Amino acid sequence: MRENFSTMERTAILNMRNPFEVYKKAEKDNLSGKNLEVTVLVKGARILKECQKTWETVSQKQCYGQLAEACKYNQRIWAVFQAEASRKDNPLPAVLKRNILLLAGFVDKKLIDVLAHPSPEKLTQIIDINLNVAAGLRGIPEGDLPFDLD
Repeated sequence: MRENFSTMERTAILNMRNPFEVYKKAEKDNLSGKNLEVTVLVKGARILKECQKTWETVSQKQCYGQLAEACKYNQRIWAVFQAEASRKDNPLPAVLKRNILLLAGFVDKKLIDVLAHPSPEKLTQIIDINLNVAAGLRGIPEGDLPFDLD
């Protein structure tokens, strides 16, 4: 498993708008699964956080467009997790697969709610979930999140 990425690789991954593109690039470049998942989760949290920051400073049309893109990106992340957890040949324990599916369903509902009734406060829960799952994948203790979203 490859732990370190070059600056160019990291930049290329973070600049991709679609998580499926990130996974496709990972296959091509043979990047590791956990590090890749951490990268897309943190990026998902980062773009939602950016929506929160700019909520009052941009036009409503611009704000909702940015929100739609951020939610779409996060929906794709969690759709990939759902698909992977649903595979019959997935080696994860059944309880863990079930928990991933439940969490993905919860995130989906929250994202739909945010799109239906936009509010910057509603994004915090999804940001926190993404960061905590990313921290767990890195083996970081609960409450100690080393991810800089700025």
